[in-house]
Amino acid sequence: MIPNLINTLGGLALMYAVVLHAAWVEQRYFPLAAFAVVFLVMALWARRTDPHPWFSWTGIVASVALGILSLFELATLPYLTFWASFWIGCTVSIVAFWALLYNRDLRKAAAH
Repeated sequence: MIPNLINTLGGLALMYAVVLHAAWVEQRYFPLAAFAVVFLVMALWARRTDPHPWFSWTGIVASVALGILSLFELATLPYLTFWASFWIGCTVSIVAFWALLYNRDLRKAAAH
């Protein structure tokens, strides 16, 4: 529950930073790499309690994609930086919030 809440807020913070502070996000490595590490750690932590594994898999894949994106020369790729970071932040925050609210385990429901 807590890691999904942190990923939700982190995704919203990434979207805020990309839209309103684009120059800060386009700095090499640190801003996007920091978000990628937070998303990855929280997705791995959430994996223990998520009712379905695809919730955390989405966070893991998105964090790896964001980590790879942070290795590029981002100041020369403003459109790629903006759209990829925006959609990764949007995807992580929506799926993490969904996992936070959706706590029905289908395996337990099928057993009853």
